Amino acid sequence: MPEKNTAAQSGPRGWLARCAPLRWVKRHKKLTIVLVILLLVVAFIVSSCMRTAQAVSNALAYQFVRTTTLQKTSLTDSVSVSGTVSSGSTASVTASDSVKTYKVTSVNVAVGDTVTKGQVIATLDTSDVEKQIENAQESYGDSLDQAQTTYDQSVEDLATNLTQAQEDLDKAREDYDTLGLTDRYNSMVNPDTADMTIRELVEYYYGLFAEEIAGLENTVANLQIQLTQAQNAGDGDRAQEVQGQLTDYQNKLSIAKGQCSIPELGLQGFDTIKQYYSTIEQYRQALEQAQQAYDSAATSSSRQVDSAETQLEQASRTSDTLSDLQTTLENCTLTATMDGTITELNATVGSVCSGTVATIQDLSSLTVEVTIPASSVSKLSTGMQCNITSDATGDTAISGTLTRIDPVADENGSFGATVSVNGSDSGLLIGISAQVEIIVQQDEDVFTVPRDAIGTREDGSTYVLRRTGGEGVDMTFEEVEVTTGNSNDYYIEISGDSLAEGDVIRSSADLTQGIETANASDTLSDMMGGSMSVQVTGPGDAAPAGGPGGAGGGPDGGGPGGAE
Repeated sequence: MPEKNTAAQSGPRGWLARCAPLRWVKRHKKLTIVLVILLLVVAFIVSSCMRTAQAVSNALAYQFVRTTTLQKTSLTDSVSVSGTVSSGSTASVTASDSVKTYKVTSVNVAVGDTVTKGQVIATLDTSDVEKQIENAQESYGDSLDQAQTTYDQSVEDLATNLTQAQEDLDKAREDYDTLGLTDRYNSMVNPDTADMTIRELVEYYYGLFAEEIAGLENTVANLQIQLTQAQNAGDGDRAQEVQGQLTDYQNKLSIAKGQCSIPELGLQGFDTIKQYYSTIEQYRQALEQAQQAYDSAATSSSRQVDSAETQLEQASRTSDTLSDLQTTLENCTLTATMDGTITELNATVGSVCSGTVATIQDLSSLTVEVTIPASSVSKLSTGMQCNITSDATGDTAISGTLTRIDPVADENGSFGATVSVNGSDSGLLIGISAQVEIIVQQDEDVFTVPRDAIGTREDGSTYVLRRTGGEGVDMTFEEVEVTTGNSNDYYIEISGDSLAEGDVIRSSADLTQGIETANASDTLSDMMGGSMSVQVTGPGDAAPAGGPGGAGGGPDGGGPGGAE
């Protein structure tokens, strides 16, 4: 096999043979030179244009003084928050625990229906509870009958016991009054006993002698004991002495007993009177016992009657069981708890009720539940007017009133609040988001300037700088004393005798501030973005009064409170 000519392939000719583009250039040398020259010319033109554009941009750079033009406007200090529209009045219809196992037998409303308080929403199966009520009523009747019988018997026993006790008492009193003891005895012998009853006369004489005679009898008894002791001891002298004393006291006792007599009554001697007196005491004790027996019978029987009466009263009351069952029966009828519209319904025939059966909301009384940041809550108070907007109402602002502010912050440090919607046909829909502007202060037909436009002198008076002439950064100004009023975060109200609409006021009273720099590229960018409308001046021309935006004060000229 012949060897390849590797030297020929690796030389310059071999490389050119392998490179097709180079072969084309070699064949079209003139055309290639023309193309290169054209590329160099285009590159030169592009580079020149870019340098020229940069130079023009730098040449159009300018400075201006930010100003604002006075005009009568409104000054509003407000707090903007967002929230959710809800019903001002909401009520839930729920089944009580006692009927949560009962099935629904009828549903009388649908979502969207308007209902009034007390209107039936749904009914539940009452067959089981009605049977329980029937059984409970029977038991109640039996208990009541038994209590009535017990009471009637106790009343009858009271009458019987009191009748018997009264008879015994009457008999004892009659016995006590026997033997003429209640008759009057007129004694002419002893004035002290005049006009006494026989019983009183006997008691008088018995009491008059009883103590003395008892003492003598006691002494006689003691002397008899002493005599016996002396005789047993064989002490004759002592026995004789005691015998003498005994005889003496026996005589005294006999005399005393004899003196205690009531001859006019035929009662001779103390022993007779004592026996009569004992009879009187027996009758008296019998009378006292009869009276005690009567009182005891009356008390005992009365207590029994009172107890039976209490039991009857208790039995007459509806039992807790029956009362609970009747309440359960009532709970089987689910009714509206307020006037409003059914916005949710969770009841179907044949199902059991659990949780909320229906939700009723007052669609004519709406609120917006909002959250207020802690930094704003201090200047808000209930009663402030609000402007409410939402996607449902478009640009239309709905009137509202701030009616509630929570006294305690939530876990995020904010405060919940309620804004009530004024009017019943606002167009707001429950559940949608809404934006709320809470009006803290609003003044109409006033002059306002940026807060930085106010200067303060050493004496505390305030002023603004009003344009007197010049253009651009060469504007001249004069101090005009003003009185400040209400303000918001950006603007402040001013008043003064020399102020007039159309006055151009420097937006910063500090002469080292309020001068802005802009260039054509910024202006063109703003124009392309649609954020401003300006007239761009060439090099050496004066910028319009106030710079871009005219008297409104540069790119941000105008705005709230300024010229718009």
